[in-house]
Amino acid sequence: MTDRSRGILCMLVAMAFISVQEAFAKYLGEFLPVSQVVWARYIGHLLLMLVVLWPKYGQVIFRPNRLGMQIVRSMILLVDTALFFYGLTLIGLAEATAIFFSVPALVVVLSYFFLGERVSIATMMAIGLGFIGTIIMLRPTADDQSEAALWGALAVFGAACCTAIYNIITRKLAGTDSLAVTLLYTALIGALVSSLLVPFVWQSPVGYLQWLALISIGLFGAVAHSLIITAHHYTAATHVAPFMYTQIFWALFFSWLIFKQLPDENAFMGGSIVIVSGLYLWYAGHRRQPS
Repeated sequence: MTDRSRGILCMLVAMAFISVQEAFAKYLGEFLPVSQVVWARYIGHLLLMLVVLWPKYGQVIFRPNRLGMQIVRSMILLVDTALFFYGLTLIGLAEATAIFFSVPALVVVLSYFFLGERVSIATMMAIGLGFIGTIIMLRPTADDQSEAALWGALAVFGAACCTAIYNIITRKLAGTDSLAVTLLYTALIGALVSSLLVPFVWQSPVGYLQWLALISIGLFGAVAHSLIITAHHYTAATHVAPFMYTQIFWALFFSWLIFKQLPDENAFMGGSIVIVSGLYLWYAGHRRQPS
């Protein structure tokens, strides 16, 4: 295999693992408090990061150059996770994934305002198209659960906004702290804050399936993010970014397999528009980059 093939394979597996994590979150959200599920996700992630990073780097990983920015960035990701997991309790996994794909458009918009990056007319049209697709998906259905579905969709869109802000701050941190430090704080802050809340909401899982999902959710998320980093180590981001959209197929598969759910017409149409918009934004960003 070439390095590009290895990178693509890592990205494909990472998207499958992320979908497993989100399926666990949706399953657990039916029985346990969302804050407890978020805690399990971060604790598992932190434990894996400590096992992987501490033997290699030692105490250096606890010494960021910009502690305030690391805390803010990690807190935004914590809010992101909480909103997304809450949204999963109200809407389907595939719908949530499709709405979340509005992140590329949100990143371009924020990059224009906060990083001063130029935006072409074609890119602006693609952003507008992506938001039209998002609005189509946010439109509530006509059944009795329409209000709950709308709040779930809005929560996931709020998570997408948090992810876009998180990405902008990550760009700001580039070159100031090592990757190992940033990886650790991504898990550490979320684990510490959620640990303060979980004693007040803790409910013991019932049965081995709930325990297995609670224990595994953080490990699947941590491995997925590690695979994404490995994918970018093997090859350029422009080679692997389009394969992130394979997550929608895993989301459709797990929605059908576990929850017996499939998106309605609005979700299919809006999700397709958002994905087309995101792929164009990726292609436009690739063309602007120097070789």
